[in-house]
Amino acid sequence: MAIDGARSMKKVLRFMIGLLINVCILFALVKIFSGAYSFAYEVFANTSKDAGDTKIVSIEVLPDPTTMEVCESLEEAGVIDNKYAFMFKLRLGEHTSRIKAGTYKLSPSYTSKQIINILTGVEDTKK
Repeated sequence: MAIDGARSMKKVLRFMIGLLINVCILFALVKIFSGAYSFAYEVFANTSKDAGDTKIVSIEVLPDPTTMEVCESLEEAGVIDNKYAFMFKLRLGEHTSRIKAGTYKLSPSYTSKQIINILTGVEDTKK
C-alpha cells in the first residue's frame, strides 16, 4: 500500500511539474507575441507618441548622421517611443539617406510620418 501511494504521489507531482512548465511556456509565448505585435504596430501605424503633448523640442541632426544616432536623439528628446521601431520604419521607407542635417523643432504630438517628412525636408520647419 505504501508503494502504491508513493507511485501515485510521483504521478501527481510529475503532472503538476509538467503543467507548471506548460503554463510558463504559454506565458512566454503570449509575452513574445504581444511584444512582436506592439513593435509591428509602431512600425506600420502612423501614430504620435502623445497626441495631447504640444511641447516643442529642438533636435539637432549633425551632417552625415547614422540612422541610430537620429533615432536615439528623437527618443531621448521624448518625440518617439521606440528608437528601433522608428529606425525600422525609416529603413523600410528608404528614408535613411534623405535625412538632412540641421536643427528641427519637433513635438511628441507629431505623427511618425510628419517627423520623417520634417527630417527629410518634405515639410520645411527647420529653424
